[in-house]
Amino acid sequence: MIKLVKKDLKLFFGNKQDMMLTFALPIIFITLFSLVFGKGNTEEDNMHGIVQVVAGTSVMMLLFSVAGIGESLLNEKQEGMLKKLLCSPIPPGHILYGKMVFANIIAIIQLIIMFIFAWLVFGLDILPHLPSLILMIMATAYACSGFGIVLASFARTRQQVHGFATMIVLVMSVTGGSMIPIFFMPEIIQKIAVVTVNYWSIQGFYDIFLRYLPLSDITFLSRVFTLIMIGTSLNLIAFQMFKRNILKVA
Repeated sequence: MIKLVKKDLKLFFGNKQDMMLTFALPIIFITLFSLVFGKGNTEEDNMHGIVQVVAGTSVMMLLFSVAGIGESLLNEKQEGMLKKLLCSPIPPGHILYGKMVFANIIAIIQLIIMFIFAWLVFGLDILPHLPSLILMIMATAYACSGFGIVLASFARTRQQVHGFATMIVLVMSVTGGSMIPIFFMPEIIQKIAVVTVNYWSIQGFYDIFLRYLPLSDITFLSRVFTLIMIGTSLNLIAFQMFKRNILKVA
């Protein structure tokens, strides 16, 4: 499984287009949105705008990124690589586990880069909150990567993954608070938002940078726990769908 992860990482970091879409494009969006929405009448308003833009945009772009990672699983099937792996001594389940680990690594790196960029460029003070931030980044990456793997395991073609991903990510981003702060939403949308990854991640980042909740706070930990449960549920679903839709037709 470790060899599979190393192989995926080598291919990813050797592809300039993937690097651009995963790291450069989110930075561009964060910069543009921060210039438009990150300016308020007071310093507190400015900080609220920056946190909203960085957290909301990072989670939304991460969901798109992991969906792209999920597509690579279908690429391997269409190119015959999956058949070769299945004929090797590698247990079939390890193929999916390797893709899960790879997706988590890229997701964590992407989020870390986004928040370091916000710290260096927009003055988001991340240093006093590092333990909480690292925990929230890992929980968010775990939940989002599960979403990408589920898409790949559920769909039959790359076109299906792309179509599903675009529709689902945009809906989750609108209802979950990535595009518009959740407190601006109608009450019915606020209730629906709790089923999205975006909502729990953004609220967790709010807890860190706006509400100043400590790592041990039960409210903050509940966000982390929810994201872990979402990620675990999605990974379990992905494993079942992988055996049914991918292995049987590889």
